[in-house]
Amino acid sequence: MTTLTAPLHLSRLHLNERHRNASRDLSSPYALHQTLRWAFPGAGHAETPLPDGERLLWRQDLTLDPQTGEPTPTLLVQSVTPPDWGALNARDPEYLTGWDVRTLNLTPALMPGRVLHFRLHANVTVRRQDEQGRSARHGLHRPEEQLGWLDRQGVRAGFDVLGADITRAGRTRTRKGRQLITLHTVTFEGALQVTDATALERAVREGLGHAKSLGCGLLSLAP
Repeated sequence: MTTLTAPLHLSRLHLNERHRNASRDLSSPYALHQTLRWAFPGAGHAETPLPDGERLLWRQDLTLDPQTGEPTPTLLVQSVTPPDWGALNARDPEYLTGWDVRTLNLTPALMPGRVLHFRLHANVTVRRQDEQGRSARHGLHRPEEQLGWLDRQGVRAGFDVLGADITRAGRTRTRKGRQLITLHTVTFEGALQVTDATALERAVREGLGHAKSLGCGLLSLAP
């Protein structure tokens, strides 16, 4: 479990869409996660775990290029370990066109009763049993089901949802070796109120829902 006293590092990465490997990774959450591991000590090598206590969370966003005004892929990456994006770019030159890293101090923001804006891209599923009694995860497709899932997450994670919009929803498929993985993803944006600061800080550090290594679960907060 992630130590709550450890600082968090929030990186914003700009990928070079013309780079062969970056283009591949932008269409494959599993491949992208494997590439991001190269910024952490030893973790880029096969079968080598991330540093002890690390929970690497990331989300793919679209931002407007200040020069062209066109949407461009941006990655938001949250880590406990200070990342070395220069090492990743040295291994695969021009994979990144730029990056910046800042340190997060969560404690002042997470006061009970405080209202915060949030963004969350999540794998929205529930576990159900079929007629044979086998249990499997099923995606939630109706907006009211998806918003209900978010409310339930908030009860466990120390916040009340005051209002939320679904800005994007759909299915994403990625391969892990020969295994085909289907993600039922929803992007939520809205406002929440802190009810339990410790539980919410843990949720920010460890992510919400499943498929956290595949670009889901990163809860971003702002005043």
